Amino acid sequence: MSMYAIAGIQAVAAMGAARAGARGLAAQATQTPVQARSEALKYKAQGVKVLDNILATDAAIIARAGAGGIDPLSGSAATLRTFAMAKGAEEKYLSEEGALIALRSGMAQADQYEAQASATMMSGIFNAAAAFGQAYAFNKSLGAPGKATLEPSLQTTTVD
Repeated sequence: MSMYAIAGIQAVAAMGAARAGARGLAAQATQTPVQARSEALKYKAQGVKVLDNILATDAAIIARAGAGGIDPLSGSAATLRTFAMAKGAEEKYLSEEGALIALRSGMAQADQYEAQASATMMSGIFNAAAAFGQAYAFNKSLGAPGKATLEPSLQTTTVD
């Protein structure tokens, strides 16, 4: 088998491996935003729970103040309500930031996977070309002729 045939087999194998690797990375690039959206939804659900907790806390403060004969809209009851709402709002904003971070990091990761897939394909192309270059260099180092020559008895002669 000639060196060029072996180089051809190596080139096909290199391109096949690169294509398979790139497909895997492209699949990850597709899946990553879906996972990021799922993670963002968890943060949003957490934010909804925080809002529910704020309402429940506010209702409890008003009920306790009213049961004790205290004006729930002034004094220490109002201070407790304001404090509870401030803490709840802080938690809500943190959950929104978490959702945004999850989405953006997922998109960045997807971009990285796409870049890796592209680099993997380019690497396969270069490896395929290198296989032919190695075969050529090997043939040259052995002193193999660049073109096949005919046996002298088969060569045509020209008549002058």
